[in-house]
Amino acid sequence: MLSTTRDGSAAIAMPKGFPPGPRDWTFGLSQLRKIKQDVLGYYTELNRRYGDVVHLRVGPYRSYVFYHPDAVREVLVAKAKQFRRFPMPMKVLAQWNGSSSVLVTEGDEWLRHRRMVQPAFHAKRFERYASCMVDRTRRRLDHWLKTIETKGAVETAIGKEMTELTLEIIAKTMFDAEISAETSDLGHAVAILSEIATKEMQSPWKLPDWLPLPEKRRKRLATRRLDETVRRFIRERRASGEDKGDLLSMLLLAVDEEGDGGGFTDEQARDQAMTLLLAGHDTTAAGLTWFFYCLARNPQVAEIVHQELDAVLGGREPTAKDVPWLKYTERAIKETLRLYPPAYAIFVRQALTDVEIAGYTLPRGSLVQAFSYVCQRDPRWFPEPEKFDPDRFLPERLRSLPPFAYFPFGGGPRVCIGNTFAMMEMTLVAATLLQHLQVDLADGQGEAQPAALMSLRPKGEVRLRWTRRETGA
Repeated sequence: MLSTTRDGSAAIAMPKGFPPGPRDWTFGLSQLRKIKQDVLGYYTELNRRYGDVVHLRVGPYRSYVFYHPDAVREVLVAKAKQFRRFPMPMKVLAQWNGSSSVLVTEGDEWLRHRRMVQPAFHAKRFERYASCMVDRTRRRLDHWLKTIETKGAVETAIGKEMTELTLEIIAKTMFDAEISAETSDLGHAVAILSEIATKEMQSPWKLPDWLPLPEKRRKRLATRRLDETVRRFIRERRASGEDKGDLLSMLLLAVDEEGDGGGFTDEQARDQAMTLLLAGHDTTAAGLTWFFYCLARNPQVAEIVHQELDAVLGGREPTAKDVPWLKYTERAIKETLRLYPPAYAIFVRQALTDVEIAGYTLPRGSLVQAFSYVCQRDPRWFPEPEKFDPDRFLPERLRSLPPFAYFPFGGGPRVCIGNTFAMMEMTLVAATLLQHLQVDLADGQGEAQPAALMSLRPKGEVRLRWTRRETGA
């Protein structure tokens, strides 16, 4: 097998048996403790010490971690049918997403549900979505501008602001629902479940939910709050009988024309709606939080973004048709997702049969992991990886980048269904705010450290300071 060393040179490797990895006489319990303490630091160190393929023993499972783009491609694309998502974390997510969610189902059931949800993300719908994204962002911008008029600046907890904004956007675009008065409460519920899900996925055992413990009570309340919201959307739409052409109408009216000709039950529609409400805002909110933080730390990049917005938009509101022309803004977003991918790892896969990856034979039942957070900071593919450089994504530089050196949305058959929607949303939110505002770090705001929850979020809250700028022509 031909491999590449960290300095970029080629090396011949002849794998035999198991790849290198840490020895653990506690059947992986000591490794689990390290993962809980610092999951990103742990897997980064594994790559540094052992190379592109690492073997771990965790309880009864053999786990393989792949860092080379070629191996990631094998897992996600070339041999995707030989894996399933590991059931344990899927059971955690199914507690609130539901057992028929497109996120957690497998095989023919997943294919049917994905086929029925996919039309919501057809390009012909994006102009309407874009108008909603800009409208909701403009409302927040106007509120900030009023504060700036009286105080000269506005300071924001950017993670909270972006969570509330993306919740409003996903509720309006997908369910035609107004939830402005509820966003703080719903965002808090999502944060609770994100924290609890991360803990449960990293634990070898799970305590019963009926136990009268504070965390169990928080979990029950958060799940109930989100469930009641989605069921209210469905109940009101069923009562009206109106087809509004949004995701919810599509879920309630969908027919699987390529399959059995059936549709979703209300419970199945609830599961898809819940998944898209949660996944449709959380990762985008995380991406926008990191984007504005990166611009505040890199004012020279922000200035080029400002110049592009002025040149393309000339002071008017952005639309879906403007997105392809905001090329530098898009590159800055992609560079943000390289350094701080909200989906910092693929969901753990489990081999359905013996399968060869990167020259190693993985026995049936083996687990497979890949971390975009680590791979996208590899100096072989991204020189000076800690530097924020949007021009890494210039077409001529991308041509030398191996496929799957960059995979913030995953890849293969289970690539994120909303990746185009998310990129458009981040671009339009950025364009709407940055036409009128200059962003800087708030006084006392230090370097943000990433926290690996369900999405990659900063530890603690990031505070940014916004001031008015003149819109160019």
